[in-house]
Amino acid sequence: MPLVAHIVDPATARIDPELSAEIGREEHCTLFARPELHDGSFPLLARLGDYDAGAGFSTGELEALIAEVERVAVLGGLDRAIIRFTGPFHSVCCSAFFQGKHVALCADRHPKA
Repeated sequence: MPLVAHIVDPATARIDPELSAEIGREEHCTLFARPELHDGSFPLLARLGDYDAGAGFSTGELEALIAEVERVAVLGGLDRAIIRFTGPFHSVCCSAFFQGKHVALCADRHPKA
């Protein structure tokens, strides 16, 4: 099952069914094999390092997360599957930021806000 990013309403914990982003285990392993994700350059994205644990980001963290996603997307040598994740994930994060919502990722499709 892929790791799925959802927009979550912080007040109700309701998931927005319209927009999500997915990354499979193989692509996740490829992305997190990059040393840049372990040297402190991407502290928010590094939270995604444990595929099975998932991750959550509050509204206040999204602006910095969006910047990290933009920076990681331009790293040389990224696999096309990773790029197919970073584009939609960027959209999820931007949408959540503008709506004042959170972003949650989990492998079981039931995120924790």
